[in-house]
Amino acid sequence: MKQTLDLSCVVPYRQLGEQVEFCLIRPVLENRWEFPKVVVSDGQCHKALALREAEAAAGLVGQLDDSPLGKFESSRGAETHLFVAFLMRVTNGHDQAVHVPLPTRRWCLAEEARVRIRRKPLRRLIDEALRRLASDPSRFGRGPGSPV
Repeated sequence: MKQTLDLSCVVPYRQLGEQVEFCLIRPVLENRWEFPKVVVSDGQCHKALALREAEAAAGLVGQLDDSPLGKFESSRGAETHLFVAFLMRVTNGHDQAVHVPLPTRRWCLAEEARVRIRRKPLRRLIDEALRRLASDPSRFGRGPGSPV
């Protein structure tokens, strides 16, 4: 019997000059790159949980878009995962507040992120993020005093 798990993930980004960088993590004891994600139990808020997990797992602080970046289903073994992904503009990245073994964190341009992420649905989130950012330049946080 298949078990279904709801997962929430964030697609963290920051502005680097005229380019966008994405933050990938490689969890401890694993050899794959991905975005920060967390299992969501019944009644929990996908958005709030994803924001907390981004800080707890990767030391990233920022703002999430109100609407999901994407939703997709993924199966592995006897589990089906229902992902809800949110775009996150990172305003601060730190390591000091992370109390669990910190996964490897890597900032990279979209092209490199696509190569490092093996799973196609996660790679598609990069393309969707770039489309969303191109359609609304204010998401880059280019205003006065922008920390990124």
